[in-house]
Amino acid sequence: MRKIFIVLIALVFYSTSVVAVEKFKFKYNLHENLPKKWITEFNNIMNIVQEVMPINENTNHWVKNNMTLTNMKQGYNMDIFAWQSTKNPFPEKRANMKYSGIEGCNSPEPWMQLDIFPQDYTSSINKIRTYTVIVHEYFHVYQIALSHRDRCLSENSAKWLVEGGAKVLEEIYSRQYYKKDLLKSDIQERKRWSIKKVTKEPHLYEKHKTSPQKNGFDSNYAGSAFIVLALVNELKKNNISEEKAFELVFREFWIQRAKQPSGWNWQTAFKNTFGMTLDDFYERLSKYKRKDLKKILPSKTLKIQDIFS
Repeated sequence: MRKIFIVLIALVFYSTSVVAVEKFKFKYNLHENLPKKWITEFNNIMNIVQEVMPINENTNHWVKNNMTLTNMKQGYNMDIFAWQSTKNPFPEKRANMKYSGIEGCNSPEPWMQLDIFPQDYTSSINKIRTYTVIVHEYFHVYQIALSHRDRCLSENSAKWLVEGGAKVLEEIYSRQYYKKDLLKSDIQERKRWSIKKVTKEPHLYEKHKTSPQKNGFDSNYAGSAFIVLALVNELKKNNISEEKAFELVFREFWIQRAKQPSGWNWQTAFKNTFGMTLDDFYERLSKYKRKDLKKILPSKTLKIQDIFS
């Protein structure tokens, strides 16, 4: 009887220890002008993405140290500011914030901001984008956490991997939770990006300044997304499952990136993750046509939980 009692105590202690892992804490700064429905969905999305792509003290030593420092200073780890388009929405916090993104990425305390446009509620598609942008920006925080980056992601890795990855992930989420295939419609719009630039000059999509987010280059990151999908397709040719291929792009690459020093040397992490050099991949990419989109889109049944399980 005593042995059973001791075992039970040990099991209780173990289960308590597991639960006690400290999570990365966000502080939600939600403007009063946001619709209640959007706030409800925001909270729901944040719960989902933090469960599927957790960031906590066990993620790596860099995250643990960052959490310790920011907890000591402010009692949490990152601010999220969200508002419905208005000038200077949080003057007491940050002056003149505009647009959505991860800002202050070269500072010790970066933050996420979500600028929601009222006109987007008039379109069913754009309304969904006001939700999926939350997934997109959270994924950037996840990339930062895995890769130990104390500088902007695009200063250390190719823009098409940073933004193309976030774009594809948010659209997988969109199809799973809202039954809308916005990725296909974006890439199908010829005006958004150039197949010639993507396949013949992919190095342009390594930098924001050489592949601006405008028609003909990378509007809505459609060109970057195509490159990511082509990479996943090439991995699948090596008998890698779709789920594993996306996991390599969305998670493993950033873990490998952490093993390299800061700077423009992400190509080593690329080779170590995907088993091919960047030049090899760009050579394969040069063979792709617009019509190949149908065969490289994510499976309709693919779920984000399948990728990060």
